[in-house]
Amino acid sequence: MRCPRCKGFMVTTQLKELWDSGQVDGWRCLLCGEHIDPVIEGNRTGHASPVQSRARVPGAPTAKFTKGRFR
Repeated sequence: MRCPRCKGFMVTTQLKELWDSGQVDGWRCLLCGEHIDPVIEGNRTGHASPVQSRARVPGAPTAKFTKGRFR
């Protein structure tokens, strides 16, 4: 398996749950240390795609303010 962050090699590992005394099988990257388990994977794939930014494009004109109004 390849790491989604750095494309490095991932190995299987046992991850200890903080709120429970059990352990979960997961993956750990040997290069960057990224940890992935079934819960992390589900949260990453269960969301909608990000919304495109509505930030102003560099160099675009800004709004002009005259006599109490924007133009």
